[in-house]
Amino acid sequence: MTEHQLFLFLVEVAVLVSVARLGGVVATRLRVPEVIGELAFGLCLGPSLLGAVWPAAFDAVFPDDPVQRSLLDLVGWIGVIFLVLIGGLETRLGILRRTPLAVLGGWIGGFGLPFVAGFVLGMVYPEALVPAGIEQPVFALFIATAMSISAIPVIARILMDLDLYRTRMGMIILSTALADDTIGWVVLSIVAGLATGGVEGGAVAMTVLLTIGFVALAFTAGKTLVRHAMRFSHRRKVPSAEVSMMLILVFAFGAITQAIGVHLVLGAFVAAILIGRLSRIDQKAVAAVRQVGMGFFVPFFFAYTGVKVDLTALSGSAVTFTVLAVLVACLGKIIGGGLGARLGGLPKWEALAVGFGLNARGAMELVIAAIGLSIGVLNDASYAIIVLIAVLTTLMAAPMLKFCVTRAGPQALELSPGVSEPTDVDSEVFA
Repeated sequence: MTEHQLFLFLVEVAVLVSVARLGGVVATRLRVPEVIGELAFGLCLGPSLLGAVWPAAFDAVFPDDPVQRSLLDLVGWIGVIFLVLIGGLETRLGILRRTPLAVLGGWIGGFGLPFVAGFVLGMVYPEALVPAGIEQPVFALFIATAMSISAIPVIARILMDLDLYRTRMGMIILSTALADDTIGWVVLSIVAGLATGGVEGGAVAMTVLLTIGFVALAFTAGKTLVRHAMRFSHRRKVPSAEVSMMLILVFAFGAITQAIGVHLVLGAFVAAILIGRLSRIDQKAVAAVRQVGMGFFVPFFFAYTGVKVDLTALSGSAVTFTVLAVLVACLGKIIGGGLGARLGGLPKWEALAVGFGLNARGAMELVIAAIGLSIGVLNDASYAIIVLIAVLTTLMAAPMLKFCVTRAGPQALELSPGVSEPTDVDSEVFA
């Protein structure tokens, strides 16, 4: 790395974080999730706007240099790890045991229908949107997974903004999204392994077995390991020891899943869940992780994601297919989640609210897009489509939820027993 490359890297990071935070402020003023503003302002710095209006400035700040891009990608992946860590710390698997049958129905419909619809859509994607060297079934499985995921942080923030977090309906939406995301990360890791290792029967079986084995081991022996490691760091009485241990565990678990052929996101997510389940974890350490992540690395990731989006790649048939992809994504979640919740016993408007709530893909969809681009399963055009799905589904979630709640009546606002709303510190993850 030359001195100029290091200088330019520092400038790029400073610009991206500054622009992201400014976008977050504007989004907050407009009463939309911060991630939308951070992504939108980053997009303005990319080839879609700055690169088209002032190419010289874009090339000066973001030159087509592999070393430069590698450095930015590295910081971006650290942002992904922080995002997954923060989301995992807020994940409470116990919620699934305290919610009614509607959660099961909402999960089967809200995950199953979008997955099937996404797979069918992926199989008919135009060749121009499928990267060379990627087999169509693998590409279709990736699209199916992207269509099926929900965004727990964004959903929780929307529920709090609408004063629905502690209601029965709010808990059903959140619990169903939790089931979606947990299964979704496992499926995504398997698909990522297939994309990088091929689709031979033996490789597929080995990837599935290793994933199942990792998850089983993590929630048995891994749980004990995490507890002892965090207890050890707490007893050292060294400043920030627990913060260091949290990051060590998350990176180590991510390295394990990366080594066995599934994606690091699964390992990081599992480690974060195990850490979050500890009853005696120092909340100051958790707050410190959130502050560093949400104050720097996560905004950088969102802005950098926007910079990599090239909307000019969407032309001709790609525009038509973009509209189709957004429709399939929305209808799959809304119909699948809503119908499943309805069959699970919820009234009509509350069931529809579940579908609209699950449709918010937010930051998690952006993580999936970043993974797809990094492993070569998405090209510039298909990457832009996934990012647009994340933005549009997140924007429509709050107004449609409010619409459904208004028509559902007072029963939709019934409180769910034993549920407390996150504190101000906790809510930072939902920004």
